[in-house]
Amino acid sequence: MLNSSLMPTGDVHARLFALMRELAKDYYTPVFEPHVTLIGGLLDPEGEILSKTSRLAGLLRPFNVRLGGVAHLDGFFTCLFIRAEETQELLAAHSEARSVFGRWQDPRFMPHLSLMYGNLSRDIRIRIISQIGSELNASFEATGLHLFRTSGPVEGWGRIHEFCLATENPISHTHYE
Repeated sequence: MLNSSLMPTGDVHARLFALMRELAKDYYTPVFEPHVTLIGGLLDPEGEILSKTSRLAGLLRPFNVRLGGVAHLDGFFTCLFIRAEETQELLAAHSEARSVFGRWQDPRFMPHLSLMYGNLSRDIRIRIISQIGSELNASFEATGLHLFRTSGPVEGWGRIHEFCLATENPISHTHYE
């Protein structure tokens, strides 16, 4: 299974990744890279996904992603996260992704950047938010689509390709972890 995501860069990436690693260490949860999933659960053959992602990247232009309120839900993958503002650009990018991948029946898009994956109690999640703050305001320019392999345990997930927005030429980054 593959996911197509937007990733922060520079100082925003460093700050969020440091926080995520610290939380993972303190609560024994998996470490993963900070990202906002644009469209997930891609099950087509890998070559087809690469081709469609390249086409999608060629349809999109760089745009700003704004992160704000920290929230939590009961799901493993929504244990603790920062909401991404539902801007016109982000919603249009998701709509293009649904169109390119033929995924009109997907559940409603909830743009967010996960800080932790896990099955922590509600009380622990609320305590973590009180420690880190309920607002982690940050923004980053989305300049690429990052394809992640998301099969198996989270520790085995990894970024396999990056496609620059506004071009159909992929920057190929193969990661072996």
